Amino acid sequence: MNCLNGEKYLREAIDSVYAQTYKDWEIIFWDNASTDSSADIAKSYDEKLRYFRSEETVPLGKARNWAIEQARGEYIAFLDCDDIWLPEKLEKQINILESKPCIDLVYSNYFRMIMSKNNKLVLGLKRNQPDGHIFRQMLRQYTVNMQTVIIRKTALTSIGTLFDENLNLSAEYDLFMRILFKSKAAYSKEPLAIYRIHKDMSSIKFKSGFAKEILYIVDKFKQLEPSFNKKYHSELKYLNALIAYLKADTAIKNGNLREARTYLHPYKLVNYKYFILYFAIYLPGAWRALHDFRNKVHILLNS
Repeated sequence: MNCLNGEKYLREAIDSVYAQTYKDWEIIFWDNASTDSSADIAKSYDEKLRYFRSEETVPLGKARNWAIEQARGEYIAFLDCDDIWLPEKLEKQINILESKPCIDLVYSNYFRMIMSKNNKLVLGLKRNQPDGHIFRQMLRQYTVNMQTVIIRKTALTSIGTLFDENLNLSAEYDLFMRILFKSKAAYSKEPLAIYRIHKDMSSIKFKSGFAKEILYIVDKFKQLEPSFNKKYHSELKYLNALIAYLKADTAIKNGNLREARTYLHPYKLVNYKYFILYFAIYLPGAWRALHDFRNKVHILLNS
């Protein structure tokens, strides 16, 4: 668990770990030089929470790598300071890992908590998700939510570099995709976590940076697999459409409608969603209506 000034929801997040039905766990709490009351909150728990602190704020990927180095368990799971695990999360996923030695990563469905007056809960994934070798499917449409993931520590160490410290927004996508490139995964359709959506999320505040980072990640796979473009041609079409959407969204925010249309035009027939997005550029207010606060993360990741 990495924390940078996360006091607002922190106690609720930590309490959700202490409420787990599976009891053999430890929290590696990495305080990334917080200046709020996060340290006091974390230190109020018992020895099952192991507290570490950076001398200065470092990139999130580096902080996560330092935290993983301190982990003593056979499995690694992740929880952000504003999210929640449901009580049977660890028990159900560890049962899968222990009964299926061929599986290295388990992920699950989850609830999205849309922060508003009513804090509405919405099911994160409407359709069942794949098992086994799922790299190809995830390249086409990525649906792994970090809060739901548990990984064998041996699978992490086998890929060499852990979180890429050059990435600020999509380091977990890069890490999980590199694991899935080599390993099998299992999916639990039961929601096992709550993913909180609020205006301060980096995925909302800094969405324009995703396109550049995704291109960087794809380039890394091309270096690993010389025939990557040919082998994954169909899946890359959908990924490139997502990149075009991200670029178009940035262009629209900057008032460049012509540029936005140029980005999306080659992909308007990929599926009906991109068709709607493309023509929304021509309609005053339509693009904004499609991108209100409640839909931002859903459109991006879980369409």
